[in-house]
Amino acid sequence: MIAAFFFAQYSSLIFIIAPLAFLTQKAGNRSTFVSSITNKKSNKMENTTINIPAKNTQSVFSNMRGAHVALRVPNYEQTKNWYMEKLDFRLLHEWPFGDLQLAYLAPANDDNFWIELLAGGNPEPKANYADLNESLHPSGYHHICMDVKSVDETLAELSKRGVTILGEPFNLPVIGKRLGFFSDLWGNVIELAEVIS
Repeated sequence: MIAAFFFAQYSSLIFIIAPLAFLTQKAGNRSTFVSSITNKKSNKMENTTINIPAKNTQSVFSNMRGAHVALRVPNYEQTKNWYMEKLDFRLLHEWPFGDLQLAYLAPANDDNFWIELLAGGNPEPKANYADLNESLHPSGYHHICMDVKSVDETLAELSKRGVTILGEPFNLPVIGKRLGFFSDLWGNVIELAEVIS
């Protein structure tokens, strides 16, 4: 997966946008992400194009690929159950490590992206945000992103399941995506991204 992060301005806030997963055109060694959007001022369809640099197969790190994101959480069973019940994640593997309990979880229909739970012990509490704007102030890791067909439909289902939704979904034309955010039971922020067609 291409780990290309982009910074974009929206309502005077800087958002870190997640890796691109919808690569629709290839030209030689380069990939291009293209999404059609409607310009609100002119009401015309426009293409958003993000040219992704050619892969560097000569790098000593050319075998490096994204694999999983680890979440440090205080309670193993609560977290495992939340991801499985609220997001329909699957339990791939679980094992003890010292006084911690670890597990790999994966989305319902994706074997390539995993979340690792590092649970137990007494981790320092993380701020639990009810508002996306507040979550942008601390430095460091901010969120993980999941691509979906419809941000609005996914948020509606999550809301029915009692998940904390962070603000309203919005279009970000500069990357050709509609975005929405929610948090897990410990305040870890998760982004949803939909390609705007």
